[in-house]
Amino acid sequence: MKRVIIAFYLIATQIGVALGAEPSPEEVPFISMMRGVHAWMDESVPAGATIFIGDSITMALATAAVAPYSVNYGISWQRSDQLIKSMDIYESILRSSRVFVMVGTNDVLEGREVGIQSRYQAILAKIPANVEVVMSSIPPVGDVVINGRKIDEKNVRAVVAFAKTVCEANERCRFVNTYEALSTDGKPTQGVLLPDQIHLSTKGYQLWIEALRRVQ
Repeated sequence: MKRVIIAFYLIATQIGVALGAEPSPEEVPFISMMRGVHAWMDESVPAGATIFIGDSITMALATAAVAPYSVNYGISWQRSDQLIKSMDIYESILRSSRVFVMVGTNDVLEGREVGIQSRYQAILAKIPANVEVVMSSIPPVGDVVINGRKIDEKNVRAVVAFAKTVCEANERCRFVNTYEALSTDGKPTQGVLLPDQIHLSTKGYQLWIEALRRVQ
């Protein structure tokens, strides 16, 4: 089994490189691997599908609970700038009916939220004007310390506001405030996050799915 996994990783990575998905030195290998897998998948995605793009929170979303005719292109560890690069692979977006976007948590965790508003605009610009967009804000995070740096909730809220501003300036974009849907009195609602205080629990996903389905 281990040999099969290694072989799959190498094949997927080579496919990604061949299709223009060569990673930058700072990117984790998993992102390159998943780009390769997605490139492999993409030619088979039928016209009119709903595409979900984002990070690990999107990756673990049961997209069929939101849109039955859907494809999940979430990638763990992915920041907004990396998503912009990944989108070059997804030719299926050009023939999709709708694209769901949720990215930005890793930008905050890595202290790279500066400039995210322009990156949100760049993401929208890569989606054809005739394709509907649903932009979901990032969810709340709990008490998280990374490399000795405590994540400031103000930065999370700022990223939420940037996503809202960018989406509302585009008439084909519908905004879903995931932060509010999963918060109570300015803090994550009890039980919506896993012990890492970043990723969503089953309850968190249920609330997010409900919020996403309301924009149908």
